[in-house]
Amino acid sequence: MSLGRVGIVVAARSGSQRLPGKALLSLGGIPMLPFLLRRLRPARRAALFLATTDLPADDVLEGVAMQEGVPVFRGADADVVARYVAAAERFSLDTVVRVTADCPFVDAELVDFCLEQIELTEAFDLATTKTRFPTGLDAEIYKADAMAKLHHGGRLDASEREHLTLHYYNHSERYCIRYIDPMESWPTVGRHLMVDTAADYAFARRLAAALPAGDQSIGAVLRTAAGLMVAG
Repeated sequence: MSLGRVGIVVAARSGSQRLPGKALLSLGGIPMLPFLLRRLRPARRAALFLATTDLPADDVLEGVAMQEGVPVFRGADADVVARYVAAAERFSLDTVVRVTADCPFVDAELVDFCLEQIELTEAFDLATTKTRFPTGLDAEIYKADAMAKLHHGGRLDASEREHLTLHYYNHSERYCIRYIDPMESWPTVGRHLMVDTAADYAFARRLAAALPAGDQSIGAVLRTAAGLMVAG
């Protein structure tokens, strides 16, 4: 199926309570947000954008993204649905790949793989790696016009507005949710790779530092993470 114009829209904000300012914490010798943007930028099937809030605290995130050559949309803080709908309209997107800045090891290879799988399907409302990939290698794909209808239709509660795709999961009987399995060649790893706490960040720093210089792929990320877990 045709996905039209596809955009990877990265969600980032400075207001994390458990790990304040995590988007700018150092990872692999650079702030975590540019670390992620550089991993995503080579995507062949999608353009790359940042969606942050219009709060003054996030001026710095806009500046960082612009330095990386990534267009930025700024919108609502808690109403993430409104922010994403407006971003998709601003950038004329037909299909959105949602990635969050606390998943710094997601990359272009993973996104292109997911889009290839979805192009083979006849229909979907939401496609997701959740529950199939390690937590922290998260990508969700949806149709921009369908999210806009949810936004304008008054059918979302406050929690569903804060958590972009929650409505689909809450009402899975109404929607076609496609779960994407990883390649068989990608090793499994028992630890999540999201950066949500200080302990997560400490592991992410070790992982970024241990990645082979010539291989930053998802396979390398998973193999290296598994090795670090064995080493303790």
